[in-house]
Amino acid sequence: MAEKRYESDLTRKEKRHLEWEKIKGMGWKARIGHIWEYYKPHMAAGLGIILLICIIGQIIYGAQFETVCSVAILNSPMGDSEGMAEDFKKYIGDEDKFHEITVDSSMIFAGDGQSDYTSTMKLTTLIGAQELDVMIAPKEQFEHYSEIEAFYPMEEILTEEQMEKYGDTVTEFGIRIDETKKLEQFQMIVGEEAYLSVFVNANNLENAKSFIEYICEGGEV
Repeated sequence: MAEKRYESDLTRKEKRHLEWEKIKGMGWKARIGHIWEYYKPHMAAGLGIILLICIIGQIIYGAQFETVCSVAILNSPMGDSEGMAEDFKKYIGDEDKFHEITVDSSMIFAGDGQSDYTSTMKLTTLIGAQELDVMIAPKEQFEHYSEIEAFYPMEEILTEEQMEKYGDTVTEFGIRIDETKKLEQFQMIVGEEAYLSVFVNANNLENAKSFIEYICEGGEV
């Protein structure tokens, strides 16, 4: 008489064959439920591996990008920030697909306590992390950061020719720009009295200087 074999005695191949025979004898709903229950740990492990690969891939891909100029334009939430960033990238002739220009127009200072607090926290964080090169802001915010000497003196940024060209619009730490051609083109309506400044801890000083020309002189591509 043949010796009775238990499932634990079967080889892997025999176990797979036995499992398949069980599945074939089930209805479709039962099959799906059985497959999910039986292979759930395997599926979870597989999905975990796929997710890990995707995350690593995104990190590697993202590491290739470099921000070459970062601008904050306050009180212009309806402006076309992406359009301006793309236009300025063309203006400086940067064709490197991994170079990024960022224009952040999401910060609002309108006398609303919560909105002002949120924008102040974001702006302070970006400045502290050295993630901003240029700021265009209403008079109140410009004066606040000027008082703590957060900006380069304009005489260290502009050439003698530019100082003469921009004339009385140049202040110690900024340039009064109000509504220039470029701001109007991309609907960046900052206010009746707006100033452009360069942060003293800017990482991309040369491109920041180019942005001054772009804004003040209505740079064309």
